[in-house]
Amino acid sequence: MIIENYPHKLGIHCETGSIKNMLEFYHYETSEFMIFGIGSGYDFIHFPFPLFNGCETPLFRNTPGKVFKQFAKRMHIDYEIRKFANPDKSMEALDTLLNQNIPAGIVAEIQLLPFFPLHDRSFPAHTLVIIGKEEDEYIVSDVDWHFPDASLHKIKADDLKKARYPKVAFSPKGKMMYIRSVPEKMDIEKGIIEGIKETCHKMLDIPIPFFGVKGIYFFSKRVRIYEKKYGKRRALDNLKWQLQLSEEAGTGGSGYRYMYAGFLKESAEYLKDEDLLALSVYMRDIADKWQEFALEARRYYKNNEGKNMNFLADIAYSIAEMEEKLFSDLRQWVKAK
Repeated sequence: MIIENYPHKLGIHCETGSIKNMLEFYHYETSEFMIFGIGSGYDFIHFPFPLFNGCETPLFRNTPGKVFKQFAKRMHIDYEIRKFANPDKSMEALDTLLNQNIPAGIVAEIQLLPFFPLHDRSFPAHTLVIIGKEEDEYIVSDVDWHFPDASLHKIKADDLKKARYPKVAFSPKGKMMYIRSVPEKMDIEKGIIEGIKETCHKMLDIPIPFFGVKGIYFFSKRVRIYEKKYGKRRALDNLKWQLQLSEEAGTGGSGYRYMYAGFLKESAEYLKDEDLLALSVYMRDIADKWQEFALEARRYYKNNEGKNMNFLADIAYSIAEMEEKLFSDLRQWVKAK
């Protein structure tokens, strides 16, 4: 059994791409940029301890399922997000949805997905959609860009259960998200303003030193001491892991910063707002600066003789200054609405 007419298309990011396809199944079309921005996906948190793969971990987005939840709430979509303490119950609930012809978004550990091409690192935050079942195998729509042929995948029930319940930090614990219905009309302008307002709060107001803009300044300080704290080899391992998170984890480049620039640009065009359009250009400048950090970090990782990481820390510090200005200006834009 497979859900007919499900629009399996590759995307920029696993969660927003999956949401976009699920929405299209319910005859509503929008962009991943708008889903990401209205859903307040933009974030920055730097954990200064080994969180994944023995490395310090910067997170450039909020937790899996949060974009779906915030976008759905703001657009008044009838949705549900569930977690299950019992893995067998989670699989039964999945089968129930499929029998009702409802595509089910789930969160999984990529290391435990046999069809996924990357198994060299743990990442328990990958979103995909289950759209059918044939005997003991589930049919998977995975929008990840690592699958250029855009084919569907199959996974055995036991393998899927293990991937939904990995024994790692931040296990998704069977998280499942789905849509029941989509309203005929949505208040896009209100959603844009609410999405930007929440993102400004996350980036400017949280009184924890490794969250938001404070977190980027903090990240700059950590990069500056990596080699002294960890030694050359582990310092480089940290740098490589952080590059993977910002550039290779389906972020659209620069830790979702290009995606947010796209959201601001589309929002400005929708609202016919020149001030917001100017801020979208500045957001793209910030994304370019993150790209500069990534390019220099790659060069350093490959050929680091006679250098230290201070120049990378300097780039990160300048990014923090730019993001602080952007979100201060966006907050003023919201207040004027």
